[in-house]
Amino acid sequence: MQEKMAGTNISVDKDQFCCSVCLEVLWEPVTIPCGHSYCMECIKGYWRKCELKAEFSCPQCRRTFSPRPALARNTILADIVEKLRRTSTQEAGEKAADVECDVCTGKKHQAVRFCVKCQTFYCEMHLKPHNERNRGRMHPLSEVTKQLQKRICSRHNKLRDFYCRTDQQSICSLCFKDGHKGHSVVSVMEERMEKQKHLEEAWKKSKLRCKEREKELRDIVKYVKRSAQAVEDDSEKIFTRLLRSVERKHLEVKELIRGEERTALEQTEKLLERLNQQIVEHRRGEAELEALSNTEDHIHFLQNYKTLCAPPDAGGRPSIDVHPYFSLLILRKALTELRDKVNEVCDRESTKIAELVDEEHNQSAENSLSCPLNTDTGTDTHIPPSE
Repeated sequence: MQEKMAGTNISVDKDQFCCSVCLEVLWEPVTIPCGHSYCMECIKGYWRKCELKAEFSCPQCRRTFSPRPALARNTILADIVEKLRRTSTQEAGEKAADVECDVCTGKKHQAVRFCVKCQTFYCEMHLKPHNERNRGRMHPLSEVTKQLQKRICSRHNKLRDFYCRTDQQSICSLCFKDGHKGHSVVSVMEERMEKQKHLEEAWKKSKLRCKEREKELRDIVKYVKRSAQAVEDDSEKIFTRLLRSVERKHLEVKELIRGEERTALEQTEKLLERLNQQIVEHRRGEAELEALSNTEDHIHFLQNYKTLCAPPDAGGRPSIDVHPYFSLLILRKALTELRDKVNEVCDRESTKIAELVDEEHNQSAENSLSCPLNTDTGTDTHIPPSE
């Protein structure tokens, strides 16, 4: 539907001024940083759903904002939609309803005014004598519009100013006399006030429930944050202790390696010392052998050669009881097996933790479907830190 703005020659599409949330013409329009406009209450209600994520987005372009942008009324856009709304209302009101004059006899003329006091429709011809007759009296007149026509009884052409609670419908005074005797009938104003009171109470209760629900959800957010922080603190302590234990074992293994190294070196040093003594004796024997070999006294040679028949290494090759490299290989293999076992335990326990969390999530989902949310805001139920 194309609407022409008052005072201008610009034709605009009414849909351009509709809120994409409620699909109605903007009411108290606000414009958010991405450029899209919404009703003040619509965008507030939409962003209330995003508070748990602490990330607010545009319902149209999905652009996110953090923190939540401040909302201010777009005065220019508000003036435009107000003119658009006023123009549409005037155009609708200018279209008169097709209602006949109650005073005309014979051929009925179209009514142009309705007297609230007399409860009568008047055409142009009969309106003048009515005004002259009731000059100075309280006889308010209303234009005969389509909105007024909805209030007219189609059977008796009278204003439906009564409401039948028995039949749940509005009626005129003649309807009350014809077919609603013995029914519970009140004025439309009284019924309207009663129903309006019920509506206001229902909306008040609904608003109160929303606030209570919001408080419950905020308490849940606090509970989850406190519990998560407690578990995080526990995990920090546990893994710190594990790391300290691993460091301690690491130092013990390093000390074990150093001990093996010292033992092997001590054995080797002793063997080197013995070997050096054998080398000295070997050199002395070589000198004696050379001197004996150079003698020309054959008798002297035969008498002394037996002392040189047993070289210093005749006792056998020196050896280490336990080869140090072999011991270190065994230790390296043990450490590799320890690493594999620790990784296996960590993987197995991590999988077990994940399965427990998934099982708890499924159980919570089943409980939420079978029973209402129950949060005791008077007690602190967050997970206590472990010892």
